[in-house]
Amino acid sequence: MKSSANDEFYPITVIGGGLTGQLMVSLLLKSNNIALNKICWINLNKKRFIDTRVSFLNTNNFFKLKHKFKYHFNDNDFLNIKKIQIHNENEKLPLSLEDKQGHGVIIQNDTLKKTFKFLKKNLKVFKSKVIKTKNDQYHRYLYLEDGTKIKTSLVISADGNSSALRDFAEIKYISHNLKHTIISGYLYSKKFNNSIAKQVFLNDSFIGLLPISKSDNFINFVWSLDNQVLKNKKLNFNYHNELIKRLNPFFSKYNINFEYQKADANNYDKLQIYSSNVKFVNNPFSNRIALIGDAAHTIHPLAGQGFNLSIEDCFDILKCIDKAKFCGKDLGEFSILKEYSNLRKKRKNFITLVTTLIFYLFKKRSKTLNKVINLISLNLNKTSNKKIFTLLARGY
Repeated sequence: MKSSANDEFYPITVIGGGLTGQLMVSLLLKSNNIALNKICWINLNKKRFIDTRVSFLNTNNFFKLKHKFKYHFNDNDFLNIKKIQIHNENEKLPLSLEDKQGHGVIIQNDTLKKTFKFLKKNLKVFKSKVIKTKNDQYHRYLYLEDGTKIKTSLVISADGNSSALRDFAEIKYISHNLKHTIISGYLYSKKFNNSIAKQVFLNDSFIGLLPISKSDNFINFVWSLDNQVLKNKKLNFNYHNELIKRLNPFFSKYNINFEYQKADANNYDKLQIYSSNVKFVNNPFSNRIALIGDAAHTIHPLAGQGFNLSIEDCFDILKCIDKAKFCGKDLGEFSILKEYSNLRKKRKNFITLVTTLIFYLFKKRSKTLNKVINLISLNLNKTSNKKIFTLLARGY
């Protein structure tokens, strides 16, 4: 077992090198109540790479980040989404939700990483994974693969959907396999309006289409495809071509055409493929461990709310920590973690329930449901439903 750093005490340890982990570290170091103490960050990300992925931030979270980081986004850094269109097979009209102020913004992950800047003066970074953990009345101990031992008051774990800390702490969760595969990548389209996000519900799949910048014509797609369809296809299944075969006939009536273009200067030709499941953690904490991000909740990506929930996790746990620090309390005591859990429960449960219900509603839909959706599309402007959809999209 290593000495020196292993016996050093850190009030707070953050685990996870993704966007959520980086945001959490940055918020902690910016906090007036915490910044004077050294923060420990276990970050296994070793390579700096161009991250061409994009995130949808609802209006509420976008303004939170702008205010906290006092960052004046350049107009080219983000796209303001003023309209969300929901397309349905055999539709008469798409379900169109327009908001002149904007539902939210599309922003590249690389831009967010540059925004979450922090000084490393009060930060100790470890590059080795946790292999064991234990706790006593006042501390949590983390044992790393390289032999380092870390003593801390509170662990904030942002180590993703397959969280090791969640398993080590035996935090209970419900996992449900949606039997869909998510394929995310990019297509090219010259006539796609870059202020509109689209959801397309076809017989065997759902497709989210997001513009990514004002300067080019690449479109980010998130394709949720029934596993049975993949099973029936050959091993050389070409995702780009198969998606284009579905989209172009559908959008020909809107004079929108999609194509695949290999882009040498960036990662727009790369695909992300992963299975879709829902993980529900009712109480995202244990002895001196709090879960945030995908470790605390995993939902279907069709509504673009996953990272929004993660942002809210970070701000809510920071609120609890600031309050505890101000009152001179132990940062990892049960009452602090319980308060965090209570703050998150209502919205987290609501978003998880709604996105899962929408998934099954469209997965199992019938001709009758198609008629109902078309009826709603034709009459939405005459009802108050539009305001409800708008508030949900904004994050209120």
